[in-house]
Amino acid sequence: MQNILVAGRLTLEQVQALTATVQQHPTIRLTVYTPTVISAWPASVDLIAGDLTDAVGLTAAMLDQDLVLVQLESSALTKQTQSITAVMTASSTAPLVLSMPESVLTMVQKTVKWYQGHRQRKQLDEIRRVEQLLRQSQLNFTLIQGTTTADTTVYNRAMSQTWPTAVPIRRQLALTDYLSREFNLPFVA
Repeated sequence: MQNILVAGRLTLEQVQALTATVQQHPTIRLTVYTPTVISAWPASVDLIAGDLTDAVGLTAAMLDQDLVLVQLESSALTKQTQSITAVMTASSTAPLVLSMPESVLTMVQKTVKWYQGHRQRKQLDEIRRVEQLLRQSQLNFTLIQGTTTADTTVYNRAMSQTWPTAVPIRRQLALTDYLSREFNLPFVA
């Protein structure tokens, strides 16, 4: 039995995708740590209400987890990443997969008005700060940036040694890719 923690604010579509994927894998036990409890989760899922910046709640949710999937929010990228890396460094050796809605590619390709330039630069700094925090940690991580095929980028522990920032991929990648039948989880016997 593999224990998987999904943390963060999830959309109804993400809930449905995760539920469908987990139902295909009877050996997965899913725990959800989220500030918004959606009634779409089946009874077999353990729901824990909490925020990603709450270190105590996050530590309790991460106990005995084999994989941690996190959906970061644009409004608190740095705070959430700091909390997650601190908790995981202290208590967990599980692989970590983080997903954020924006990527460097989408931010720089977006046409903005002159008065929105400061906000755009601030968001780019947040994304780069998240990459820096993960690079400095000793965690086994994968960072997924963006939500569409055109802008999805991936950054992980191996790339952190050679790439200064995330690298684009040619297909859309989501948290559920880490639960698909084709993906070989490192802890599956």
